[in-house]
Amino acid sequence: MHVSRWLLGSVVGSVLVGWVAGDACDDTARTLLEAAKHEAQADYWVALANCLNDPDANLGDCEEEAAAALDEALELAEEQYDARLALCAELGGGPYAPDLDPKEFTSRVDNRLFPLRPGVTMVYEKDGADGFEVIQVRALKDVANIDGFPCRIVHDVSWLDGVVQEDTLDFYSQRMDGTVWYFGEVSQSFEDGFLDSLEGSWRTGKDGAQPGIIMEAAPVVGDVYRQEFLPMVAEDFARVLAIDETVTVPLGTFHNCLKTEERSPIEPDHLEWKYYALDVGLLLTVDVETGEREELVRIKR
Repeated sequence: MHVSRWLLGSVVGSVLVGWVAGDACDDTARTLLEAAKHEAQADYWVALANCLNDPDANLGDCEEEAAAALDEALELAEEQYDARLALCAELGGGPYAPDLDPKEFTSRVDNRLFPLRPGVTMVYEKDGADGFEVIQVRALKDVANIDGFPCRIVHDVSWLDGVVQEDTLDFYSQRMDGTVWYFGEVSQSFEDGFLDSLEGSWRTGKDGAQPGIIMEAAPVVGDVYRQEFLPMVAEDFARVLAIDETVTVPLGTFHNCLKTEERSPIEPDHLEWKYYALDVGLLLTVDVETGEREELVRIKR
Protein backbone atom coordinates (compact mmCIF):
# COMPACT_ATOMS: atom_id res chain seq x y z
CA MET A 1 0.00 0.00 0.00
CA HIS A 2 2.73 2.46 1.00
CA VAL A 3 4.81 1.54 -2.06
CA SER A 4 1.92 2.05 -4.48
CA ARG A 5 1.11 5.42 -2.93
CA TRP A 6 4.76 6.44 -3.25
CA LEU A 7 4.77 5.44 -6.92
CA LEU A 8 1.54 7.34 -7.55
CA GLY A 9 3.00 10.41 -5.89
CA SER A 10 6.12 10.14 -8.05
CA VAL A 11 4.05 9.94 -11.24
CA VAL A 12 1.88 12.90 -10.28
CA GLY A 13 4.95 14.86 -9.26
CA SER A 14 6.63 14.21 -12.61
CA VAL A 15 3.57 15.47 -14.46
CA LEU A 16 3.48 18.65 -12.40
CA VAL A 17 7.17 19.52 -12.71
CA GLY A 18 7.42 23.07 -14.05
CA TRP A 19 3.66 23.44 -14.06
CA VAL A 20 2.16 26.15 -11.90
CA ALA A 21 -1.55 25.49 -11.45
CA GLY A 22 -3.57 28.25 -13.05
CA ASP A 23 -6.85 28.16 -14.93
CA ALA A 24 -8.84 25.01 -14.13
CA CYS A 25 -9.91 24.45 -17.74
CA ASP A 26 -6.35 24.68 -19.09
CA ASP A 27 -5.06 22.50 -16.24
CA THR A 28 -7.70 19.88 -17.02
CA ALA A 29 -6.60 19.87 -20.67
CA ARG A 30 -2.95 19.43 -19.60
CA THR A 31 -3.84 16.52 -17.31
CA LEU A 32 -5.90 14.83 -20.04
CA LEU A 33 -2.92 15.14 -22.37
CA GLU A 34 -0.85 13.14 -19.90
CA ALA A 35 -3.67 10.59 -19.54
CA ALA A 36 -3.85 10.15 -23.32
CA LYS A 37 -0.08 9.68 -23.55
CA HIS A 38 -0.11 6.98 -20.87
CA GLU A 39 -3.07 5.26 -22.53
CA ALA A 40 -1.23 5.25 -25.87
CA GLN A 41 1.84 3.73 -24.26
CA ALA A 42 -0.26 1.10 -22.51
CA ASP A 43 -1.88 0.17 -25.83
CA TYR A 44 1.61 -0.23 -27.34
CA TRP A 45 2.64 -2.76 -24.69
CA VAL A 46 -0.67 -4.64 -24.92
CA ALA A 47 -0.19 -4.94 -28.69
CA LEU A 48 3.27 -6.43 -28.12
CA ALA A 49 1.87 -8.83 -25.52
CA ASN A 50 -0.72 -10.06 -28.02
CA CYS A 51 2.04 -10.64 -30.57
CA LEU A 52 4.10 -12.64 -28.09
CA ASN A 53 1.08 -14.85 -27.45
CA ASP A 54 0.55 -15.48 -31.18
CA PRO A 55 2.78 -18.34 -32.43
CA ASP A 56 2.31 -17.22 -36.04
CA ALA A 57 3.19 -13.57 -35.45
CA ASN A 58 6.33 -11.92 -36.80
CA LEU A 59 7.62 -10.00 -33.79
CA GLY A 60 9.51 -7.51 -35.93
CA ASP A 61 6.40 -6.63 -37.92
CA CYS A 62 4.34 -6.50 -34.72
CA GLU A 63 6.72 -4.06 -33.08
CA GLU A 64 6.76 -1.86 -36.16
CA GLU A 65 2.95 -1.76 -36.35
CA ALA A 66 2.66 -1.10 -32.60
CA ALA A 67 5.21 1.71 -32.81
CA ALA A 68 3.37 3.30 -35.75
CA ALA A 69 0.09 3.12 -33.83
CA LEU A 70 1.81 4.68 -30.80
CA ASP A 71 3.13 7.58 -32.86
CA GLU A 72 -0.32 8.16 -34.33
CA ALA A 73 -1.96 8.08 -30.91
CA LEU A 74 0.58 10.52 -29.43
CA GLU A 75 0.02 12.90 -32.34
CA LEU A 76 -3.76 12.71 -31.78
CA ALA A 77 -3.24 13.41 -28.06
CA GLU A 78 -1.44 16.66 -28.91
CA GLU A 79 -4.19 17.66 -31.34
CA GLN A 80 -6.83 16.96 -28.68
CA TYR A 81 -4.87 19.06 -26.21
CA ASP A 82 -4.74 22.01 -28.63
CA ALA A 83 -8.49 21.67 -29.30
CA ARG A 84 -9.27 21.64 -25.57
CA LEU A 85 -7.15 24.75 -24.98
CA ALA A 86 -8.90 26.55 -27.84
CA LEU A 87 -12.30 25.67 -26.38
CA CYS A 88 -11.21 26.82 -22.92
CA ALA A 89 -10.30 30.20 -24.42
CA GLU A 90 -13.71 30.50 -26.10
CA LEU A 91 -15.59 29.54 -22.94
CA GLY A 92 -13.59 31.89 -20.76
CA GLY A 93 -11.76 29.24 -18.76
CA GLY A 94 -12.52 28.04 -15.27
CA PRO A 95 -13.97 24.71 -14.16
CA TYR A 96 -17.04 23.35 -15.91
CA ALA A 97 -19.55 22.76 -13.12
CA PRO A 98 -23.01 24.17 -13.96
CA ASP A 99 -25.01 25.08 -10.87
CA LEU A 100 -28.44 23.58 -11.59
CA ASP A 101 -31.46 22.96 -9.37
CA PRO A 102 -33.62 19.93 -10.28
CA LYS A 103 -36.67 21.88 -9.11
CA GLU A 104 -36.21 24.19 -12.10
CA PHE A 105 -36.45 21.33 -14.62
CA THR A 106 -39.21 19.35 -16.27
CA SER A 107 -39.38 16.32 -18.54
CA ARG A 108 -41.78 18.28 -20.76
CA VAL A 109 -39.52 19.46 -23.59
CA ASP A 110 -41.33 21.99 -25.77
CA ASN A 111 -38.50 24.26 -26.92
CA ARG A 112 -39.64 25.18 -30.46
CA LEU A 113 -36.27 24.25 -31.97
CA PHE A 114 -36.01 20.96 -30.07
CA PRO A 115 -39.52 19.69 -29.28
CA LEU A 116 -39.80 16.16 -27.90
CA ARG A 117 -43.34 14.91 -28.37
CA PRO A 118 -43.86 11.47 -26.77
CA GLY A 119 -44.81 8.90 -29.40
CA VAL A 120 -43.49 10.92 -32.35
CA THR A 121 -40.72 9.37 -34.47
CA MET A 122 -38.35 11.37 -36.66
CA VAL A 123 -36.95 9.36 -39.58
CA TYR A 124 -33.64 10.35 -41.20
CA GLU A 125 -31.71 8.88 -44.12
CA LYS A 126 -28.09 9.14 -45.22
CA ASP A 127 -26.57 7.71 -48.38
CA GLY A 128 -22.88 7.66 -47.55
CA ALA A 129 -19.60 5.98 -48.37
CA ASP A 130 -20.30 3.19 -45.86
CA GLY A 131 -23.77 2.42 -47.25
CA PHE A 132 -27.38 3.50 -46.87
CA GLU A 133 -28.27 4.48 -43.32
CA VAL A 134 -31.72 4.89 -41.77
CA ILE A 135 -32.07 6.54 -38.35
CA GLN A 136 -35.24 6.61 -36.27
CA VAL A 137 -35.45 8.95 -33.29
CA ARG A 138 -38.49 8.46 -31.05
CA ALA A 139 -39.39 10.42 -27.92
CA LEU A 140 -40.75 7.93 -25.39
CA LYS A 141 -43.46 8.44 -22.82
CA ASP A 142 -41.02 7.17 -20.21
CA VAL A 143 -39.22 9.53 -17.84
CA ALA A 144 -35.93 8.80 -16.08
CA ASN A 145 -34.47 10.37 -12.96
CA ILE A 146 -30.83 11.28 -13.65
CA ASP A 147 -29.06 12.66 -10.58
CA GLY A 148 -32.38 14.10 -9.38
CA PHE A 149 -33.37 15.64 -12.74
CA PRO A 150 -36.56 14.47 -14.54
CA CYS A 151 -35.49 13.50 -18.05
CA ARG A 152 -37.42 12.64 -21.20
CA ILE A 153 -36.05 9.44 -22.75
CA VAL A 154 -35.38 9.43 -26.49
CA HIS A 155 -34.73 6.15 -28.34
CA ASP A 156 -32.37 6.46 -31.31
CA VAL A 157 -31.72 3.46 -33.59
CA SER A 158 -29.66 3.40 -36.80
CA TRP A 159 -29.51 0.72 -39.48
CA LEU A 160 -26.75 0.47 -42.09
CA ASP A 161 -27.92 -1.42 -45.18
CA GLY A 162 -30.68 -2.94 -43.05
CA VAL A 163 -28.45 -4.06 -40.17
CA VAL A 164 -28.61 -2.41 -36.74
CA GLN A 165 -25.44 -0.43 -36.06
CA GLU A 166 -26.34 1.64 -33.01
CA ASP A 167 -29.09 1.63 -30.41
CA THR A 168 -29.05 4.59 -28.05
CA LEU A 169 -31.09 6.07 -25.23
CA ASP A 170 -30.66 9.81 -24.66
CA PHE A 171 -31.88 11.78 -21.66
CA TYR A 172 -33.07 15.41 -21.89
CA SER A 173 -34.65 17.86 -19.47
CA GLN A 174 -35.89 21.42 -19.97
CA ARG A 175 -35.14 24.28 -17.62
CA MET A 176 -37.81 26.82 -16.73
CA ASP A 177 -36.11 29.38 -19.00
CA GLY A 178 -36.70 27.08 -22.02
CA THR A 179 -33.12 25.81 -22.37
CA VAL A 180 -32.89 22.06 -23.06
CA TRP A 181 -30.13 20.24 -21.19
CA TYR A 182 -28.57 16.88 -22.03
CA PHE A 183 -28.08 14.59 -19.03
CA GLY A 184 -26.60 11.45 -20.54
CA GLU A 185 -26.84 8.56 -22.95
CA VAL A 186 -26.56 4.79 -23.13
CA SER A 187 -24.89 4.08 -26.46
CA GLN A 188 -24.74 0.53 -27.82
CA SER A 189 -22.75 -0.23 -30.98
CA PHE A 190 -23.13 -3.53 -32.81
CA GLU A 191 -20.86 -5.50 -35.12
CA ASP A 192 -21.74 -8.77 -36.86
CA GLY A 193 -24.92 -8.93 -34.81
CA PHE A 194 -23.13 -8.70 -31.47
CA LEU A 195 -22.97 -5.87 -28.94
CA ASP A 196 -19.48 -4.54 -29.63
CA SER A 197 -19.14 -1.40 -27.52
CA LEU A 198 -20.74 0.97 -25.02
CA GLU A 199 -18.25 3.68 -25.96
CA GLY A 200 -19.63 7.18 -25.55
CA SER A 201 -22.05 6.25 -22.76
CA TRP A 202 -22.25 8.60 -19.78
CA ARG A 203 -24.70 10.07 -17.32
CA THR A 204 -24.70 13.12 -15.10
CA GLY A 205 -23.40 12.46 -11.60
CA LYS A 206 -21.40 9.33 -12.49
CA ASP A 207 -17.59 9.57 -12.56
CA GLY A 208 -17.79 13.36 -12.50
CA ALA A 209 -19.93 13.69 -15.64
CA GLN A 210 -21.71 17.02 -16.09
CA PRO A 211 -24.77 17.90 -18.21
CA GLY A 212 -24.60 20.26 -21.17
CA ILE A 213 -26.91 22.40 -23.28
CA ILE A 214 -28.42 20.72 -26.33
CA MET A 215 -30.58 23.71 -27.31
CA GLU A 216 -30.63 27.28 -26.04
CA ALA A 217 -33.90 29.01 -25.29
CA ALA A 218 -32.95 31.94 -27.56
CA PRO A 219 -29.88 31.16 -29.71
CA VAL A 220 -27.63 34.09 -30.60
CA VAL A 221 -25.05 33.96 -33.38
CA GLY A 222 -21.62 33.40 -31.84
CA ASP A 223 -22.83 31.54 -28.73
CA VAL A 224 -20.57 28.63 -27.74
CA TYR A 225 -21.59 26.00 -25.18
CA ARG A 226 -20.74 22.52 -24.00
CA GLN A 227 -23.32 19.87 -24.87
CA GLU A 228 -21.94 17.17 -22.55
CA PHE A 229 -18.92 16.66 -20.34
CA LEU A 230 -17.10 13.54 -19.26
CA PRO A 231 -13.38 13.83 -20.06
CA MET A 232 -12.18 11.52 -22.85
CA VAL A 233 -15.72 10.13 -23.27
CA ALA A 234 -18.19 12.96 -23.97
CA GLU A 235 -16.87 16.44 -24.80
CA ASP A 236 -19.11 17.70 -27.62
CA PHE A 237 -19.70 21.44 -27.93
CA ALA A 238 -21.68 23.66 -30.29
CA ARG A 239 -21.40 27.12 -31.83
CA VAL A 240 -24.36 29.07 -33.24
CA LEU A 241 -23.59 30.10 -36.83
CA ALA A 242 -26.92 31.47 -38.09
CA ILE A 243 -30.59 31.78 -37.15
CA ASP A 244 -32.07 32.61 -40.57
CA GLU A 245 -31.10 29.69 -42.82
CA THR A 246 -33.38 28.22 -45.48
CA VAL A 247 -33.07 24.43 -45.64
CA THR A 248 -34.53 21.89 -48.07
CA VAL A 249 -34.79 18.20 -47.14
CA PRO A 250 -37.05 15.44 -48.51
CA LEU A 251 -39.74 16.47 -46.00
CA GLY A 252 -39.86 19.99 -47.45
CA THR A 253 -38.35 23.48 -47.38
CA PHE A 254 -38.04 25.35 -44.09
CA HIS A 255 -37.16 28.98 -43.38
CA ASN A 256 -35.61 30.81 -40.42
CA CYS A 257 -33.67 27.72 -39.39
CA LEU A 258 -30.95 27.56 -36.77
CA LYS A 259 -27.50 26.47 -37.99
CA THR A 260 -24.91 25.20 -35.52
CA GLU A 261 -21.38 23.92 -35.80
CA GLU A 262 -20.77 20.87 -33.62
CA ARG A 263 -17.48 19.16 -32.82
CA SER A 264 -15.49 17.51 -30.02
CA PRO A 265 -11.87 17.83 -28.87
CA ILE A 266 -11.82 14.02 -28.80
CA GLU A 267 -12.15 14.04 -32.61
CA PRO A 268 -10.56 17.40 -33.47
CA ASP A 269 -10.75 16.91 -37.26
CA HIS A 270 -14.47 16.01 -37.32
CA LEU A 271 -16.94 18.83 -37.90
CA GLU A 272 -20.71 18.78 -38.44
CA TRP A 273 -23.24 21.42 -39.34
CA LYS A 274 -26.73 20.92 -37.93
CA TYR A 275 -29.92 22.68 -38.96
CA TYR A 276 -33.05 22.99 -36.80
CA ALA A 277 -36.53 24.21 -37.80
CA LEU A 278 -39.12 25.80 -35.54
CA ASP A 279 -41.74 23.35 -34.25
CA VAL A 280 -39.93 20.46 -35.98
CA GLY A 281 -36.44 20.12 -34.52
CA LEU A 282 -33.38 18.67 -36.24
CA LEU A 283 -33.75 18.74 -40.04
CA LEU A 284 -30.30 18.07 -41.39
CA THR A 285 -26.79 17.05 -40.34
CA VAL A 286 -23.89 17.66 -42.74
CA ASP A 287 -20.46 16.09 -42.41
CA VAL A 288 -18.36 19.08 -43.45
CA GLU A 289 -15.38 16.98 -44.60
CA THR A 290 -17.28 14.48 -46.76
CA GLY A 291 -20.40 16.49 -47.57
CA GLU A 292 -22.62 13.56 -46.54
CA ARG A 293 -26.12 14.61 -45.50
CA GLU A 294 -28.35 12.99 -42.90
CA GLU A 295 -31.80 14.33 -43.85
CA LEU A 296 -35.23 14.26 -42.25
CA VAL A 297 -37.48 12.31 -44.61
CA ARG A 298 -40.68 11.89 -42.59
CA ILE A 299 -42.32 12.24 -39.20
CA LYS A 300 -44.38 9.36 -37.83
CA ARG A 301 -47.03 10.14 -35.24
